[in-house]
Amino acid sequence: MHSNNSVLATAKNTTIHRLAAQVEQLALSALHDEVSLELKPGLVCPSSVGSHSDMDYALFQKSIRAMQGYYAQICQLGFAQRPFSHLQQSGLHYEQQMLKATAQINTHKGAIFNLGFACAAVGQCIKKDLSLNSAQICQQLIQNWQSDLRYSLARNPLSHGQQMRKKYGIAGAIELVADGFQIIQHQALPCYQSTLLATGNHQLAALQTLVLLISQLSDTNIVWRGGMSALFIVQEMAQNFLNQGGVLQLNWQTQLHQMNQYFTEHRLSPGGSADLLGVTLFFYKVEHELCHHL
Repeated sequence: MHSNNSVLATAKNTTIHRLAAQVEQLALSALHDEVSLELKPGLVCPSSVGSHSDMDYALFQKSIRAMQGYYAQICQLGFAQRPFSHLQQSGLHYEQQMLKATAQINTHKGAIFNLGFACAAVGQCIKKDLSLNSAQICQQLIQNWQSDLRYSLARNPLSHGQQMRKKYGIAGAIELVADGFQIIQHQALPCYQSTLLATGNHQLAALQTLVLLISQLSDTNIVWRGGMSALFIVQEMAQNFLNQGGVLQLNWQTQLHQMNQYFTEHRLSPGGSADLLGVTLFFYKVEHELCHHL
């Protein structure tokens, strides 16, 4: 019986290498899809730098290439049930790789953190033979790392997110991940799926989801640049867009152009919403492209 168990363990360990490579491809393609999406208010697109003067589409591409290997590695660390500190070390190592590639410009710090823990949780699901859907992935995230994220993770008091948390009491990326991406599970992913069903178009579904996230998220990137008043203004703008049908209305492009104009004039960038869109796209891909593996 013992030898039979070890054969099963060996087979599973071989499978995880293959699956982790697939998870990585889905994670990187989610990041690529997010940055390649046009008409994002205030954000870098192939044809625009949005509200940014220090980054462009080519820099994001370079940054994504610098992260190759990370998502497979952290998925395997999750599968192997390694300590929290190992996941942290992996993230910090690839953060340095990313910053080296971008001349110290932070293009994907949020994605390394958010998407990293999502991939580690996928590893846990594979280990436990659980269904690969967003609910199970987020449940594993909460079970395994919520406590560490809340109480063990050293917070940088100088980071924009932490300064906004202290000043306004806004939950940042750490809290969103620790709580299992509630906003994605209950709002962003259902929005993506229903818009995709209505339009048959992944780009339109992604844009609708991004605007939904902007309308709901207390985005520390917005607050850092424009204060709470800017947050309330852009949330209301986004909500009005959605109330009128979002991308399903006839003149949606004109509306988004106007929103983008406001963002760029006031140097506002919904980077937190963009990060969460990347995770939403990743969950959708995992559910539809990886779910038949076991």
